[in-house]
Amino acid sequence: MDRDRVRSVFQEQFYRTLAESGVEISSIPHGQLQALTAAVADGVFATLAALEEGEAPKPATASPEETVLWQGSPYLTLGTRYELTTQRLRIFKGIFSRQLEELDLIRVRDTRVKQHVGERALNIGDVSIMSTDPDNPEVTLHNVKDPMKLRELLRNAYLKEQERRGLRYREES
Repeated sequence: MDRDRVRSVFQEQFYRTLAESGVEISSIPHGQLQALTAAVADGVFATLAALEEGEAPKPATASPEETVLWQGSPYLTLGTRYELTTQRLRIFKGIFSRQLEELDLIRVRDTRVKQHVGERALNIGDVSIMSTDPDNPEVTLHNVKDPMKLRELLRNAYLKEQERRGLRYREES
């Protein structure tokens, strides 16, 4: 859910709760009430983002030689964080509960970047990863900053990991 949607849902719920509680707000000018709810919504949004960033769990299976190459999250989105290491791609989802999706870099076959005109202006875009994973053959990192740079970093990481493990990709005929 993006920032504007979170703010809108929060404001709707805030006004509904005020109406149900019987709190008298008629003396507050409408413009000031809107500014107040927007400020509170932004505060909640910032708090949730800070909680999310501060609670990044490290899986117990991470090997000591595995290092983090890149971390990011979708532009203006709560609840999703991406992490690229020398051995895998991790996708953390959730704010209060946590879901972890991993893709070993040795399974990566190809990558591609998709950007619309507006995304190019903001230097954000989607990086899609095609893999040999039968359960999830295509993973997309949505609305990441500098997607071309990330794609190159990802490409170099999966080529190094495949070389480190002595694996070579072969075209199927």
